[in-house]
Amino acid sequence: MQSNIVLAIDPGFDRMGLAILKMEQGKPKLLFSECFKTDSKEKRSQRLLAIGKNIKKIIEKWQPDDLAIETLFFNTNITSAIGVAEARGVITYEASKARMEVFEYGPQTIKIAVTGYGKADKLQMEIMVKKLVKLSEKSLKRLDDEVDAIAVGITHLATKKGI
Repeated sequence: MQSNIVLAIDPGFDRMGLAILKMEQGKPKLLFSECFKTDSKEKRSQRLLAIGKNIKKIIEKWQPDDLAIETLFFNTNITSAIGVAEARGVITYEASKARMEVFEYGPQTIKIAVTGYGKADKLQMEIMVKKLVKLSEKSLKRLDDEVDAIAVGITHLATKKGI
């Protein structure tokens, strides 16, 4: 069986969680993760450009087969949702340009895949991510966005290959 590498993203405009995972011996293995931040002092177009450049750099370095990205979740802040939607557009554009297959997962699907419970909170998610993926010491200080991206990757691998 070929080793599928997935670029998993918790999309955001200000902060974005990114993770690279693959299945190894039937378990998800984390190869890389980060929380990418855009400069709030920059123009919107420059921030989107920075997102695109970072995604392209990660794709070139890791050569992932798939993009797994969380679907857009609308809350009360429409301005924030527009920024996230634009960031998602840049991300999926770069992935499509690199001939990656794009998969989208909703928050409830991710929670069910990782914890078995569709209404799991942030702490429950973090605990299960740490149980499912071996994390380094640096990992213990990850931002929520990064943990969320890892959860998106776990969801994709579980859906595509079965954990």
